[in-house]
Amino acid sequence: MSTAHHRMYTRFIPGEEIGVVAAWKFGRLGGDEPEPEPLLEAAPPAPELEPEPEPEPEEARLQRAYDAGHAAGYASGHADAARVGHEQLDAYVGGQGRENAAQLAAVVQQLQQRLADCEQRQARQVLDLAAELARQIVRRELSVQPDAVLPVVREALALLGTEHKAATVKLHAEDLAVVETALREEHAALQVNWMADAQVERGGCLVESAGTVVDGRLPARWRRALAQLGLDAPWQQEAGDA
Repeated sequence: MSTAHHRMYTRFIPGEEIGVVAAWKFGRLGGDEPEPEPLLEAAPPAPELEPEPEPEPEEARLQRAYDAGHAAGYASGHADAARVGHEQLDAYVGGQGRENAAQLAAVVQQLQQRLADCEQRQARQVLDLAAELARQIVRRELSVQPDAVLPVVREALALLGTEHKAATVKLHAEDLAVVETALREEHAALQVNWMADAQVERGGCLVESAGTVVDGRLPARWRRALAQLGLDAPWQQEAGDA
């Protein structure tokens, strides 16, 4: 037998090249054929092992360690900064903040006082305007209604009371002609001396009786009316030559 032929029969046959095999037994000579053994299946191939993971590169490991350290440092720094911020805020509120609050309160108080003063000035201006309008109305009424002085004289005489028996009534010359005729009969029991007085403006009167004086002149009546409004504005100064 040649060497090549010998190698053909002595070659190792891998398991994956072997299909289904059966065990063979020799039978008796001249006898029946032996029954074949049950077929045996070839063993399954061994599972392939997964390759081991390659070791992490040194640069990646260092980067991961750096990132972890950076995150931890950031968190620690943030906590320290928050703590310092709270401490500084508490110190500010306790010191400079209290001082600033006091200054702000003083400024607010000054603004409130200025606002109150402004409101008072505006109110005074409104009252002055109302007084001026009233003065113009009075002057107009006296110019168009000559008998407007009648209720003034009646009120002044009524203030004397019944104990007075005589009185002197001073009027503007133009009012005297109107009043004397109209009121002479109304006060027949009272001896009235009617007098024209250039010092008494139209629309006013001055009544005197036994030391009692009832000032019904326009300046006096004007002051009494404005006093109820908290004003003090002379009649002559505002009205000019009225």
